[in-house]
Amino acid sequence: MIPPRHLRLPAPTAWLFLTPALLLLVVFRLIPALSAVAHAFTDWDGVTAPTAAGLANFGQLAHDPVFRTAVGNNLLLVAAVPVWLLVSLVLALLIHQEVPGWRFFRASFFLPSVLSPVIVGTLFTALLRSDGPVNRGVQLLGARGFRVDWLGNPNTALPTLTLVILWGIFGLGVIVFLAGLAAVPSEILEAGRLDGATGWTYLRHIVVPPLRHVIEFWAVNLVVWSFTSLFAFVYVMTGGGPGYRTMLVEYQLYLQAFELNRMGYACALGTALFCMVFGVVLLQVRLMTGEEE
Repeated sequence: MIPPRHLRLPAPTAWLFLTPALLLLVVFRLIPALSAVAHAFTDWDGVTAPTAAGLANFGQLAHDPVFRTAVGNNLLLVAAVPVWLLVSLVLALLIHQEVPGWRFFRASFFLPSVLSPVIVGTLFTALLRSDGPVNRGVQLLGARGFRVDWLGNPNTALPTLTLVILWGIFGLGVIVFLAGLAAVPSEILEAGRLDGATGWTYLRHIVVPPLRHVIEFWAVNLVVWSFTSLFAFVYVMTGGGPGYRTMLVEYQLYLQAFELNRMGYACALGTALFCMVFGVVLLQVRLMTGEEE
């Protein structure tokens, strides 16, 4: 909606109001990003003066097995995004339909999102120890001798981490989808129920179409998060192990920069991470746009 002419600000005044936000964006986002890209072409330990290294850091990156493993792990997390979407959507639909206890569930589902990832990671690290409550609970159910080191076993570490991340962030997805469902005319959902649509058919043909743009918005957010916002979970729970099975690119960047003092190489990792995220999101947006057409 275009505001009336008498309510529009003159261009100089509008730019004046935008100046503080633009300054913050330039000082704390644009300049550090450009500095990181520039230092990606240097040999720098973060203390002494950087020396030009050309494409050496990127050449090393192309042959770094840890980086390839980290990229693979990030892509596996991206592959889990549909599950994260589906869980949040189904729970939001149940709350929207006001199932018994829906007020309690709405608050309890959002609670994990309020907690810091450090708290969530510490909690689940304690629960998932080989002698922790999860294994003891399974033993009480009759599986005597059952003991799995969920975060220390190379076969279970990444799937377990993925489930913990799901528990930590799905509440935000529930809130997003509840907001989307609130904008859907109730007649559409009621008509679907009256026509006998149930289960997967109801979800796919009645619920999903009016929420298409909300789902796309949240899917893009989850893809970006799977590359850039899971550092705390890995740092607290696994440290990238065992055997790099939970190593992510952002955690490798931290190790190179602050553990090994290889700032130039870390900047190259950051530049590569940005290019990957940009490329994946661009592909995702193009695919979604193509489906609409």
